Parts: sequence; structure tokens; C-alpha cells
Amino acid sequence: MTVHSLLRSRLAGWVLAVLMLAGAGVQPAPGQAAVADAAQASRPAAPAAQPASAPTGPTRVEAVEVELVAEADAVAPGQPMRLGLRIRHDPQWHTYWRNPGDSGLPTQLALDLPAGFRAGAIEWPAPRRLFIPPLANYGYEDEIVLPVPLQVPAAIDGGRVRFAGRASWLMCREVCIPGDADVALELPVQRSGKAAKSRFATLFDMADSRMPREKIAARVFADGDTLSIGLPQRAASVEFFPYREGLLRNADEQVLHAVDGGVRLAVRLNEDGTRAARADAAVLAQAAEGIVIIDGQARELAVSVSPVALPAGTEIARVAGAPQAAAAPRGSGLDFPGLRGGGDFSPGAPAAGPGGARPAGATSLWIAALFGAIGGLILNLMPCVFPVIGLKVLGFARHGSEGSTASRIGALAFSAGVVVSFWVLAALLLGLRAAGEAAGWGFQLQSPLFVAAMALLFVAIALNFSGVYEIGLSLTRLGQIGQGAAAASHPLAGSFGSGVLAVLVATPCTAPFMGSALGYTLGSTTLEALVVFTAIGVGMAAPYLLLGLFPAWLRWLPRPGRWMETFRQSLAFPMYATAAWLAWVLGQQAGIDAVLALAIGAVLLALALWLVGRFVQGGSGSRRTWVASLAVARRWRRPGGAGTAGRV
Repeated sequence: MTVHSLLRSRLAGWVLAVLMLAGAGVQPAPGQAAVADAAQASRPAAPAAQPASAPTGPTRVEAVEVELVAEADAVAPGQPMRLGLRIRHDPQWHTYWRNPGDSGLPTQLALDLPAGFRAGAIEWPAPRRLFIPPLANYGYEDEIVLPVPLQVPAAIDGGRVRFAGRASWLMCREVCIPGDADVALELPVQRSGKAAKSRFATLFDMADSRMPREKIAARVFADGDTLSIGLPQRAASVEFFPYREGLLRNADEQVLHAVDGGVRLAVRLNEDGTRAARADAAVLAQAAEGIVIIDGQARELAVSVSPVALPAGTEIARVAGAPQAAAAPRGSGLDFPGLRGGGDFSPGAPAAGPGGARPAGATSLWIAALFGAIGGLILNLMPCVFPVIGLKVLGFARHGSEGSTASRIGALAFSAGVVVSFWVLAALLLGLRAAGEAAGWGFQLQSPLFVAAMALLFVAIALNFSGVYEIGLSLTRLGQIGQGAAAASHPLAGSFGSGVLAVLVATPCTAPFMGSALGYTLGSTTLEALVVFTAIGVGMAAPYLLLGLFPAWLRWLPRPGRWMETFRQSLAFPMYATAAWLAWVLGQQAGIDAVLALAIGAVLLALALWLVGRFVQGGSGSRRTWVASLAVARRWRRPGGAGTAGRV
């Protein structure tokens, strides 16, 4: 199940390019749809695309059980009622609030109602802060119900009413899995008196106890990255949950101060929030919109912007932030100003806490970069990337006779392709974050389309390795589709393209080891994000770069010969295995019908490539490759040698 949380932050442009090659026809999972806003939800419910025979009762999907329930055990004509989506989570699993926090997706429910019934928006109980350091999410654990108010018509035909709908959610623990289910409920019609409460009424009462039914006036003011929320009443504890995504440091602690006539709650804005709030008072007000839990009671804030700073007051309480790693000792040689964890560039931020330790919330950028580099290095061991390594090293062996200078330049170009590709990924992540998307390596493009397209790409690569068709002696040499003089005319472009392909092929196999380093960038500055992504790219490119910069090491490679074709064909099997694994992932996301569509697509793709190899290119691909290998063997030299054979 781990793969589901790792396949969600990928490049949409690459998806489209692969789809043009493969032609996969799988529909996105319903869990990807955006949550309707409250204005849309208050309209009459649009018919959902689920079958009318959706089962009643609980439905189990992976780590949660969902069910459409009602607060009352009957429908009374003309009397408002509430339906609800009951969610029971397995231990340590959670789903998300309307604002999921640093990552995640809100739960949604699309109802198909009988004529005359009107549904309102989901009524969201106050969530909990769920920490996945260095991130914080807002969501629910254990068993909850998300109520939906329902207007009931005065006239109802028949003795029973059936409600149906489609629920979708994202369930997470250390990994995340999108889920969806058709849900339904049938209730009798009670034409006189008030309907009795159902057995789920206790869950509705629990939700009501956390529901922000009343509003409280709040004055807000921003000083740098500190957002102050002033409340006109005394309180011993206050915790704030924002409606707006992407403006606050959700994982930071919240500090409560006592002031004359009330309290002041201080929360932290992130870099984007600080910049936007400074430029526009309306954004400042939006950053403070949300709910507060005041001594256990939920209230919604009625926000107004204060023209002057709020009184500082005296600290009386703190809501803890995400757990932090041990503080770094004073005097670290890598402790440069402005490059501390969390992107703390505020002029007033303290450089160190008591005793020289860094303040809470500061995590070393350099530790994140180190782990990113190690994660990039580990990527080379993933099944998706291993064949690319093998063929690239094979390319070094074949072309070692060209001289150490060409080898070094090619390795540098390849490394540049890898690093630039990771810069593109970083730019996409930062762009989505700036646009207010729920950006995160674990939550982007959770698309069955992408999974199916990558599976078909691996089938195509495996068929090439098996000799069904040819796209050149080395798959990783993107700039050298042909052979001979044309193939040698753009060696740098070919090596650069090889690096780009290596990153593309690595995307579905991103190691869990990199999760912390990538998650770190969500709350960091642009500079810090680029440093971490550059480290990942350098780590991934390191083996190729070392072989290119030290070509003498190539003398330990065996002499070119028939083993090269055998080795290439053996590399097809990890690719076939990866395609099978991705088919399993697709089945988990979109069901058995999607797997069947993928299998048909793979057969058609294989047929098309076989026709190309057999009748367009002509002859056996394996034979052509073997003849080319013999030609390379005749020219094989030890790196730096004048014509002697390399070692076996």
C-alpha cells in the first residue's frame, strides 16, 4: 500500500506525453475530484454517477468503514433532518477536515436525492491537529460522523425513501490511500409525530459538541510572520484551525497571551502568507478566518483587521507544535544565516535559544539536503531505475575508446539532465504551492491515468530490451534514435536526455527514504527547496558522474561481446515485473476493470511494436544489436590505452 502515497506528486506534462505513446483509456478515480464549495453544496443535490442499487449498511474500504446514516430513524414530511457520512478509522489512520493542512484531501459526499429533497453542505466538526513532522494536518481519527442538513418536502410519495450517494476520501497513516464507495440508506416515512432518534444519534451529538455553532468577534494584526488574533473574552486555552490553505505554518506552536479584556493568540504565517498579508489586508483577514476551540468550545471567527498592533500581554498557555529533532549545538560550521529549517528569514527571528540551541521549529537545511542526496543515491537501487543504470554503464563500456575527455563530458551532461529535471520538479511544487494548491510530494497527481501510462511505458521498454524492436543500442541515449553519423552528431544532447529519462523512470519508484526531505520543502523557502532538490539530483547522478570523471575505473569492466546482449535481455524482466506491480497499484486505485483495460492496452502496444520491429525495421532486433556489439568489440580499448583490449 505504500506506493499510493508515493505516486501522487508527478508531472502532468510527462503524463500526457506518455499517454500519447500508450493510449491508455482508464478514467480517474473519483477520489481526485475537488470538494464543492459551500455555495454549490447548498443547491439541490446533483445526481451522482453511482448505481441505483448501491448497498445499504457499512462498506469496508482498506483502513476505514463508511456508511450513510441518519440522525432519525424515519423521515417526517416537512420536518428538516440530517444525514451523515459515518467513518470508522482503523487505529492510527485518519481522514481530513475541510482544510486538510499541509497535505491531504477533504472528504466529500455527492448525494443523489429523491425529488423535493435539498441537501446543504457538510457540517464540519472541529478537527484535531495530526503531526507528521515537519508537517501538520487537520483531520479525524476513531469513529466520526460528518452531518449533512436535509430539507424534507411536505409531500412524500410511498412508504419508504431511499437516499444514495458517492463518498470519496483520502485515508492516511504513514502512507495514504485514496478511497471511494457508493453508499445508500433507506428509511420509512412517518406521517405523524416526530421521528425517534436512530442508533447513530450519539455520533451526531458528538459532532455537535465540536461544531462551531456560534461566532465570536476577532481583531487581527500581522507583525512580520506573526499573526495575532485578539478575542474579547478570558480563556485558559485557545487553538486555531484556519479555513484557508497555504498561509500558515500549521505545525508550529500557538501561543496564548492574556491582555486587558481578553486574550491574544499568536500563530505563525509561512513565507507566502507573510508576503501576501503584507501586500493585501483582505488576505490578512482570510488567513485568520476559521474556528477556535476556546476552553473546549468551538466558535467561528468573525474577523476584522486592526489598524494598529494588538497589546502584547503576558503568556499564559501554549498549544504544542510538531515534535522536533534534537537541537543542533552552537557553532555548527554549516549554520549560515537565513538557511535554517522552516524557512525562517524573518529579521526578528532569534538565532539561538537558551544555551545556544536553535529555537523550536528549526530543522537543519543541511541535514535535509544530506538525506535528500542519500535518497537520490538510493533511487538508483530501485527496480524502475536499475535497467537505466545498467544500460548507461554499458554505454560507457562501449564508448570508452572515445577517450576520457568524451566520457567526462558525457557524464557531466547526464548529471546536468538529472539535476535540471529535479529543478523542474521543484519549480512545479513551488508553483502549485504559490497557487494555493494542496501541493506535496505525497499528494500530487494521485491519478490512475499516470499509473497506467507508466505501466505501458515499462512494457514498451521491456519489449525493446527483449529485442522485439529497436530504438538504438542504448535506450537511455534519447538523442540518438538512429545509428551511425546521425547518432554521433549530438552526444551531449543524448547524454542530457539520458539524465531526463532516468528521472522520469524513477518517478513511480520514489524511495520512502526521501519522504522527510521532500516534505521538508513544503514549509521552506524557495532557496531551501531548490537546495534539497538539487541534493536529490546530485545523489542520483553520482554513480554516473564518478564513472565519467574517473574513466580508468572502466578497465575493470568486461570486454564487449555476446554477454552484452544477454545482459540487455535480462534487464527486461525487472521492467516486466515493474509493469505487473503498477498493474496491481492500478487495481487498488480503480478496480479490476481498469486492470483489464490496461492488459488490453499492453497487448495492443506489444502487437504494434512487434509489427514495427518485424516489418518496418526488418529482421531481428537481437541480431542487429549483436552485430553492432561485435563492431564495438573490435574498437574496444582500455581507457587511456592505445589499442589493447580491456580486461575480462
